[in-house]
Amino acid sequence: MGTSISQHSPRSSNWKRVIVCHENEKIPESRVINEIWRAAENESTPISSLLKSDSIFECYEAVRSSDNFQQAMQEFNKYVSETKSNSIVAEFAKRVIPIAFQSNNPSDQWANSFFSEITKYVVSRDASGFVGQNYRNKTVNELIEFKKRLSDTVNTIVGSQKKDFKSKTDWQSFVDDSIEKLKATR
Repeated sequence: MGTSISQHSPRSSNWKRVIVCHENEKIPESRVINEIWRAAENESTPISSLLKSDSIFECYEAVRSSDNFQQAMQEFNKYVSETKSNSIVAEFAKRVIPIAFQSNNPSDQWANSFFSEITKYVVSRDASGFVGQNYRNKTVNELIEFKKRLSDTVNTIVGSQKKDFKSKTDWQSFVDDSIEKLKATR
């Protein structure tokens, strides 16, 4: 039987606003998204640099050029193995491949779901320590619904952009534009 340790966000001034969002239910959910992406982008290694990596673009390419999720998974796994470029971000990219192929436009849906998955991960690593009467989410079920709403909102925000990346440079511009939209106060 194994145990799991939650690796929460750093308890630095960069993440204080995110923690306040988990504590205070009066802060709009859109602001939670803003603060998460601001903090993640303000790290010593900005999240954008991870999302703009060769391996993430190759995952997009695998989805775009494949007929089904098995083929995309196989192509991406081969790339990761050959380049030894696995990372937690690459795992999230891989995780959304099957989700993407449930839509009519897998490459579009992959990009939306990828940003949603990253957001869910950041929320999950912190919010579980902030469930109870004194916090935004009073119960675990409320936390589950909260994460789903945030994920759906991120999916919509990222989904509102054009996605037809012909090059890694196009992908990198899309990442920058998406993060700016996610950081913007609504």
